[in-house]
Amino acid sequence: MRDKLIDSCINLSVKIRIEAVGTYYYIKTLRRMKVESMKILFFIVNKAASNGKSLKVWEKLVRELDKQNVNYRSFYTKSPNHATEIAKQIATMYEDKIEGIIVVGGDGTMNEVVNGLAKHPAVRVGFIPAGTGNDFSRGFNIPNSPIAALKLILRKQGRPIPQFDIGKATIGTSSQRKLFMNSLGVGFDAEVSKLTNQSLMKKYLSVVRLGSLVYVIALLKLLFSFVPTSVTLSIDGTIHRYQNVWFVTVSNQSFYGGGMKISPNARPNDGLLNITVIHNLSKLKLLLVFGTVFFGKHVGLKEVSVHTGREIKIDSEKPFLVHVDGEQVGHTPVVVSVDKSRISIFSLPHKF
Repeated sequence: MRDKLIDSCINLSVKIRIEAVGTYYYIKTLRRMKVESMKILFFIVNKAASNGKSLKVWEKLVRELDKQNVNYRSFYTKSPNHATEIAKQIATMYEDKIEGIIVVGGDGTMNEVVNGLAKHPAVRVGFIPAGTGNDFSRGFNIPNSPIAALKLILRKQGRPIPQFDIGKATIGTSSQRKLFMNSLGVGFDAEVSKLTNQSLMKKYLSVVRLGSLVYVIALLKLLFSFVPTSVTLSIDGTIHRYQNVWFVTVSNQSFYGGGMKISPNARPNDGLLNITVIHNLSKLKLLLVFGTVFFGKHVGLKEVSVHTGREIKIDSEKPFLVHVDGEQVGHTPVVVSVDKSRISIFSLPHKF
């Protein structure tokens, strides 16, 4: 009798254990299926941004992502324009599995990703500042702290996020379009941007968080060699002609050059582009312009003309260098237009 009772208890114990193990694996399978069905955050990391600072930023982000069990994948850029190809491949291969493509780097990397997504406007985009200028984060109300920017993205997963305009440019005789989020510039500021990107000092000043100072140094270096020229603008069909033009900037948002408020009234969600023309002023007064531009006060000078429009054509008597978001793309003439509410970006509520 006792032996039968012991056998019954053993059988019951084994049965309970088997059912418990089965339940465990059933729950584990459900969890795995849930994770696999969740949308994915894709991170594109520019390890070289800000003299390697971005890699340290990424290491902190990884710890936070793993701590919160986030479903994510990451890719490192290896060369200029590589981010464009990575973004294009992610959008093509994963389609509806994408929660967002997140840039860890500077404004240049962000520009590459936006251009890679030219045919994929439904893909949501995030930005974690890890470059030198980070004008994109200023202009689109994104936290300057990388961890704060990441937490914003995680909070907004699966929720509606703001839509913003994109600028489109066709440069020279090429039929290829370049997209931009911050600004397009022709003339002096494009030359300054080029010299800034080539500067060896940028590497060392970035280490001590003075990367924006390189822009000022390049400006002073070019001030005495640059020759202004005549420019013709067509803004929504209306012609404007200017003599002795130093530069023209077409802005989607207020900032460029590492915090300069070149177009204080520009808003990235109003369906308009803002045009700033600097003309007919001496070298000394040009320095005054750049001295006041951080506060947006330069627009009160008579040599600073401002316009708004949806389609802008810029031509110059002699070819002017053109940049989009700080990257050189060719020479004038250039045709610029705005694509309203084209892109969804993880950002804080509008303060525009």
